[in-house]
Amino acid sequence: MRLSNLWAIAAVSVLSLPLMAQEPAQEPPRGEVPVVSETIDVRVVNVEAVVTDASGKPVRGLSAGDFRLLVDGQEVPVEYFTEVEEGTSVAQKPADAPTAPTAPASPVATGEAVARSYLVYVDDSFSIAGRRNDLLTKIERDLATLGPADQMAVLAFDGSRIDVLCGWTADPGKLREALARARQRPARGGQMLAHQRALQADVDWMEISAESIDTGDSNSFGPKAREMDEIYGALSKRISPEARTQLGRTAAAAAASLRGFEIPPGRRVLLLLSGAWSLSVAPRLYGPLVEAANRLGYTVYPVDAAQSDAAEVTMLDKLARATGGRALTAATNDALREVVADSGSYYWLGFTPTWKADDRQHGVTVETRRPGLVVRARGGFSDLSRRTEVAFKAESVLLFGGAPEDRRLIVELGKPTRKGRALEVPVTLGVPVEALAFVPQEEGYRADVPIAVVAQDGDGGRADLPSLRLQVAIKTLPKVGTYARFQTTLQLRNAKQHLIFTVQDPVSGHALWGQADLEPGRGGR
Repeated sequence: MRLSNLWAIAAVSVLSLPLMAQEPAQEPPRGEVPVVSETIDVRVVNVEAVVTDASGKPVRGLSAGDFRLLVDGQEVPVEYFTEVEEGTSVAQKPADAPTAPTAPASPVATGEAVARSYLVYVDDSFSIAGRRNDLLTKIERDLATLGPADQMAVLAFDGSRIDVLCGWTADPGKLREALARARQRPARGGQMLAHQRALQADVDWMEISAESIDTGDSNSFGPKAREMDEIYGALSKRISPEARTQLGRTAAAAAASLRGFEIPPGRRVLLLLSGAWSLSVAPRLYGPLVEAANRLGYTVYPVDAAQSDAAEVTMLDKLARATGGRALTAATNDALREVVADSGSYYWLGFTPTWKADDRQHGVTVETRRPGLVVRARGGFSDLSRRTEVAFKAESVLLFGGAPEDRRLIVELGKPTRKGRALEVPVTLGVPVEALAFVPQEEGYRADVPIAVVAQDGDGGRADLPSLRLQVAIKTLPKVGTYARFQTTLQLRNAKQHLIFTVQDPVSGHALWGQADLEPGRGGR
């Protein structure tokens, strides 16, 4: 998540107080307070690999033995393998049938349709209305190309806020309605592009001026010409401050959308409609988007919804290929038709890494043992800690709302006090005891659970605050329906904030959440 410059963050401490009986916000869950023990994480990392020959033609009929799968440069065994052709699993070659103990298993049955989930993300902050609308109209036209197991969702970003125009659905009527609403939204790409091109006009003028100076010396520019050349060199690197500021919000919002939106089954595809020229502003800002796509298994297919040049589209293509996708560049704007064709045939490779929950990113490389073939596949995955997973859930609640039945944290804000530039806000949290994941110890039980805090100001600026830890040590398990009380202090700079607190339920995996609004001059609840 983006760390806004609106925040002054300081370390906080959590003090656990005795368990207190308290009326829960709703009907408490039945059963006993869960006690957890060490478990082995057996999650599989799936890698979808598209293989083409030198001419770009898809290559079919390869077996698991034709591939090398490397993690951080070290080859690992392919534990799961199947070929998918036009959305359907095909039979493995006889040599790769799962008869030997080391032969890879097929994740789906032969002839089974493999679902695809298309997330259409419309970035209005860098899109130009005319081109964006043409793309959306043709996506609506080509909804019939989706398979019977496929689904789609539509999100739109206006520069500060993400709107869910349509959640995951296979209903063509709902999708057509969402795409129609997307076409009616204002687009700011023309304004952003005008700012940037005004700077480029200055660069072009300086270049012409420098070339027009006659120094009288064929071997030297002369003092004045050298000065002009230095100015031109500086100008050629100028970036519109409006574009840089907006890109910071835009790239962060796209990454947050992937992390926070409901994760669908099957193959995941992100159809990103934005301005390719924005990538030249600050390419590194798109790093979190690539990381989020690789972590969640999204293949990114961006398409230029502005007036970008070939070099800028090429940069966009490099970003996409880091996730196994490619930029869509057809002059006819048949974006959905292209992505359906490209994402329908691939090789599905799976492996089980040793999960350590240490937040490390790991590189993934897929190679073929046959020379002359080209592979497109995701470039990595992340081994997230519980703390980071809880933080992502908090971000999800902030962006897309939490389930009403999971709003079970009690949040009370005390009276803020000013300490220099910082605003210290006392916080009391009530957490259901069944969410504390107690672990047996020599004398009783203990719990050490991360809780995440995300804040948003009135302008849409977001920040994730330092992760808190809820710590409890007790001799006997409490009753279901009671709450544990915790106190801490947050340090903020802005006096008006919307705060979201989340903790992960160890049984359901849901994010239990609560919220509070901090208003100038008073606390909140």
